[in-house]
This record gives sequence, C-alpha cells and structure tokens, in this order.
Amino acid sequence: MTPCVPAMGPMLAVQAMQMGQPAAQMNVVAMMPGQCIVAMRVHTETVKDSGFRPMPSTPSTGTPPSTSDEEAEELDNRQRRKPATKPRSWQPGPVAAGLVRNPAADFFAQHSQERLQRQLQGDRQEVTKALGALKGHVWDLSCHQAGCRLVQLALESASQQQASELASELKGHVQQAMASPHANYVVQKIVTRLLWSSCSFVAEELLRAAVQMSHQRFGCRIFCRLLEFHARQDTALRLVDEILQEAADLCCHPFGHHVVQSILEEHGFEQHCDVVAHVIGSDVLAFAKDQNASYLVEKVLCTSSLAYQEALLAALRPFLAHLAVSRFGCYVARAVVEHPRTHRATALEEIRMCLPELRKTKHGQLLMADLGFVRRFPRKPSN
Repeated sequence: MTPCVPAMGPMLAVQAMQMGQPAAQMNVVAMMPGQCIVAMRVHTETVKDSGFRPMPSTPSTGTPPSTSDEEAEELDNRQRRKPATKPRSWQPGPVAAGLVRNPAADFFAQHSQERLQRQLQGDRQEVTKALGALKGHVWDLSCHQAGCRLVQLALESASQQQASELASELKGHVQQAMASPHANYVVQKIVTRLLWSSCSFVAEELLRAAVQMSHQRFGCRIFCRLLEFHARQDTALRLVDEILQEAADLCCHPFGHHVVQSILEEHGFEQHCDVVAHVIGSDVLAFAKDQNASYLVEKVLCTSSLAYQEALLAALRPFLAHLAVSRFGCYVARAVVEHPRTHRATALEEIRMCLPELRKTKHGQLLMADLGFVRRFPRKPSN
C-alpha cells in the first residue's frame, strides 16, 4: 500500500511556486483535518512567473527566510480566496432596497380603490373628495392598469372645469401615453369628454410626430378620436395634412390605415379624400389587393369627388375578374359592381367568367352569394 504523506500546506505550496521549482518534484495535496490523502505526483512544466512577487531568499541556501506563525497566517489569508461557505455580505440593490418606486402602488397603499370608485359614483360632494385624492397623481395612475380606469371614471364624473384640471396633469406626456397600453385610454377619454379649449394640448404635442404615432397600436386610436370629435379644429387639420404626406405607406399599414379611414369618413373634407384617392390611383390594383388598403379603396369610391370616383372605376373595371378571385380584392370587385356609376349587367358578365375559380374559395363563394349568383342559405343551428 502506498504510504500516506502529510500534505504540503497552502503556504509552502505558494512559496514553492514562487521559487520556480518544478511541480513534478513536489507532492502537493490538500488535506482536511483528520484525513489522509495519497500523494499524487503532478507532471507539469516548471511553473513560470505567476504574477506573485518572489520572496527574498538567503544567499547561502536559497530557501525562503523564516517567518513567524502570525506573518505566515496573515500572508496566507491575503493570497487565498475566501471559502465558499463564507460568502461576502450581500448588500441590497436599489430594487431590493425599495428605491425604485411604483407611484401607483404607493397611491393605492394609502387610498382604497373601491372607496374612490364609490365616491366618484356618488353625489357631487363625494366626487369632489375623490378628485382631491387623485390630484397630483393622474399621470402615474394613468400608466397603471387599475389606475387608468379610475382616472377615466373621474373624467366622466367631474365637471368640465374639474376634468380640465385633471387632464392638465398629462401635459408633456401625450406621446408617452400613446405608447402605453393603459394611458392611451385616458387620453382618448380626454379627447372625447372635454371641450377643445381643454384638450387641444393633445393635438399640439403630436405635431411633427403624427406619422410616427399613427404607426403605433395605441397611438392610432387617439388620432381616430381626434378626427371623430375635433376634425374641424386648426391643429387637427394640421395633423391631417402631416399624415396625408405619408398616405401611401399608412394605407397599407396594419394600424396606420385606421387613421386614413377616419380621414375618409365624415370627419374629413372632400379635398382630403381626393388626396387619398390620388395616392391609391397611382397603383390601384396593388392597393385593391392589399389586406389593409383594400377597405380604403372601397371608401374612396364613395367619399372622393366624382372625378376621382370615375377615374378609379375606369382603372378597376378591366381587372374585375382578377380582383374577384383575390382574397381581399374581391371586396373591391363587389364595390365596383354595386357602384351607381357602374353598368351592373356588364360587370356581372365579367365576373361570371371566373365562377369556377370563385367556387374553390370561401371568399369567392361569399362574393357569388353577395352578387346573386348563388342562393345564400342560412346556417344550421349548432347542436
């Protein structure tokens, strides 16, 4: 049996490395108290400079000078890593220490949400008390899921003057609110509830950013509310002009086309509809087959001036059969057939030529039913 040898202590191992002696000549093992480990010879090259400063040696023997037990222990503690069983004391970061605050959570920690809701649904005196509690916290609450509902209820329950004071706390935050899944509802409520004199700041903060905000999932909703309730105001009209400069892109955008749709409906002027019609007329077939723009093509056939309606109809009629078999173009084909300035019988004959293709798809079958080629049967009730 291989005899057990005492392990070389950490201090001596470090000193041997500093002296540049080959590790193959040392029996270095780690021993816990009361254990005996068989020494294993490590075959490695001579340890080169390891970054430690060599300890001075005596001229006669070349061995390290003797040190006291206290000095050896101090050096040993400096050079070796602290044991894993004694981790460095943990200091809480800003989040753990509570330095990153949630203002809405702090508000609800001091005020009962249910009580505020009851007050806002109560008499004028109770409403005034609740509004006093909300004062100074409107923006923080607007960004909170439950808080935004509370602010919307407050705007509904308050008088015009009180609601205007609440809305003023969102000044400077409109673009942030348009990107928020909660605060955008508060801005919509401000636009629909308040007079223009109290909510005009919403439109003013969107100037020179209208196109960018129209591309946003929540931002497009605020534009639709602005055009729905305040389309005749000067600042709102400036926003419309800014949006129409990028109408070609917005018509095909999944969110932006909603803004263009609002312009085409009763909220806009005829000249705005003509601008959209002119853009669509530049590539009417591509717009008619686009998932988002196809609906806008239907709208401009009704809302633009007669001259643009005639021009679009003339451009679309040669492609009726092609549009009829298209998933989204079929809606435009139906609009062309049913337009009062279209000769319906002639248009139906063109579509009749592609009936075999229409029967193969669900949207084609619906178009055939809408145009009277087949009888539409009511759905059977599900069991």
